[in-house]
Amino acid sequence: MRNWLIKFFFKATKKVLYRQDYAPDKYRKGMDFFTSFLRKPKRVRFETEMVEHMDALWIKPDKIDSDSVILYLHGGGYGMGSIKSHKKLAARIARSARTQCLIIEYRLAPEHPFPAALEDSITAYKWLLEKGFKPEKIAIGGDSAGGGLTIATLLKAREEGLPQPLAGFCMSPWVDLEASCPEIAEHQKYDPFIDAESVRIWGKRYACDDTRNPLASPIHADLAGIAPLLIQVGTAEILLFENRAFYQKALNEGMDIQFEEYKDMVHVFQTFGGFLPQADKAIESIGRFILAKAQKKTNHKTIEGIGSTMA
Repeated sequence: MRNWLIKFFFKATKKVLYRQDYAPDKYRKGMDFFTSFLRKPKRVRFETEMVEHMDALWIKPDKIDSDSVILYLHGGGYGMGSIKSHKKLAARIARSARTQCLIIEYRLAPEHPFPAALEDSITAYKWLLEKGFKPEKIAIGGDSAGGGLTIATLLKAREEGLPQPLAGFCMSPWVDLEASCPEIAEHQKYDPFIDAESVRIWGKRYACDDTRNPLASPIHADLAGIAPLLIQVGTAEILLFENRAFYQKALNEGMDIQFEEYKDMVHVFQTFGGFLPQADKAIESIGRFILAKAQKKTNHKTIEGIGSTMA
C-alpha cells in the first residue's frame, strides 16, 4: 500500500504539476517543497559549513566515528536538488553507516553546465583531504544525478592522481545522459515519473553537446582503478537498464562492485526512509557496505603491520 501511494504521488505530480519549460527556479522550489514533508530522522545534528565557494552542511548523528565521513552529492538532474531537499536522506545513510556526512551545494545547470558540478565535487573531496581525513576514511555517495556524479568524481580523482576514497555508493545513478538503452521503450509503462524524453532534455541542459563524455555519462568510462561501488536501483524505473549495463561493464573490467535491485521500487525510493520498509532496508544495506569496506581496510592494514614487524 505504501509503495502504491508513492507511485500514485509521482503519477499525479507529473500529470498535474510537471512541465518541461518551467524556469529552473520553479523546479528547485518544487523539489524543496515536496521533500519538506519527508520524515526527519532522530538523534542527528546539523552544522553549517563553507567548502571553498560552496554552502555545505555537516550531518552528525549520535554515536559516530568522527574520523570518518561521507561526502554526499544530491540528485535532481543536475538542475535542481539542494542541501534542504536531501539532508534527511543523507542523515539516514550517515546514521546507518555510523559516521558523519558532509553534503554540498554544488552549482546547477543550465546556469552552470558540465563540468561545474564535477569541479565542485572534486573540490569538496580535496577539501576533506586537506582537513586531515584519510582517503580510506571517506566514502562518496549520491542519488540519481548525484550517483552519476559520484562515479565521475572517482574518475576525476584517478585522472588527477588523487588517492581513491574507501568506497562509493549510488542510488539509481544516472550514468547515461542520452537514455540510449533500447529496453526503455517497453519498460516506460512501469515508471510513474521519469521518461526517456525528459532524461535527454535534462542531459542536454547539463552537458550540452558533450553528453557522451565519460565524466558526464560514466557508462562510457574506463572504470579501472576506481574505488569499490555499491549500486541500488528499483525495477519500476527506466534507469534500471543503464544501471544493469553499467554493472556488467564494471564486472567485465574487473571492478569491485555490488549491485542490488529492489522489486517494484521507483527512482530513488530510499528518499522515503522512515515510511517505506524497502527504503529502510536499502539504507541499512548502504551502511553495512560502508562499514564492511572500512573493516576490510582496517584488517588489511593490521596484517600489513604484523608482516612489517615480523620482517
